[in-house]
Amino acid sequence: MLFNVKFITFNLSLNNCKPFFVSILSVMKKFILLLCTISFSIATADAQNISVYSFVLPDEGIVINSTAPDIILPDVNGNKIDINKSDYKYLLVNFWASWSKTSRKANPYFIKSFNQFQTKGFKIVSVSLDSDTNLWQQAIKEDGTSAFFQLNDRDGMKSAYLKDFEVDFIPANFLIDNNGKIIAKNLRKDELYKLLATLLPN
Repeated sequence: MLFNVKFITFNLSLNNCKPFFVSILSVMKKFILLLCTISFSIATADAQNISVYSFVLPDEGIVINSTAPDIILPDVNGNKIDINKSDYKYLLVNFWASWSKTSRKANPYFIKSFNQFQTKGFKIVSVSLDSDTNLWQQAIKEDGTSAFFQLNDRDGMKSAYLKDFEVDFIPANFLIDNNGKIIAKNLRKDELYKLLATLLPN
């Protein structure tokens, strides 16, 4: 009889603890899923020779409404270009690299926006982080982005401009108005086109 009483008491204790264990298991599952996702991303990147610096992080970079840092870098002809001296209504600064498939998949959307709004004062500055300029220029030809301002920083992911823009991963992009203010960032797919359609209506 005593044994049965203790057994019942033990079961009641377990029932009382059940919500705690369920909560712990839920957290553990999420943590394991996160680890698996990161491991898969790194494994895929390694298998495809893609840098693990290539991810999509919507909150990446300097905060909106900040003044955009200046960028002075060489173009494909080796001429130093100061983006603050270019004439524009809206300027997209896009950090990318030829080895980043995620970066290059965004180019068709940028081309679409550029073709539609370039006559209204929209420009694009593509800041490549390629250390190999041949691969950089080859990617420009393959992706059909030669109409953009194409600049190159051979310091790669150690670029001082990444630090200025508070970027740790690419791709990362920033839409800047003609007052030099960042008004949007990390626009994906048709988000840029839709935003420009409101900023630069017919």
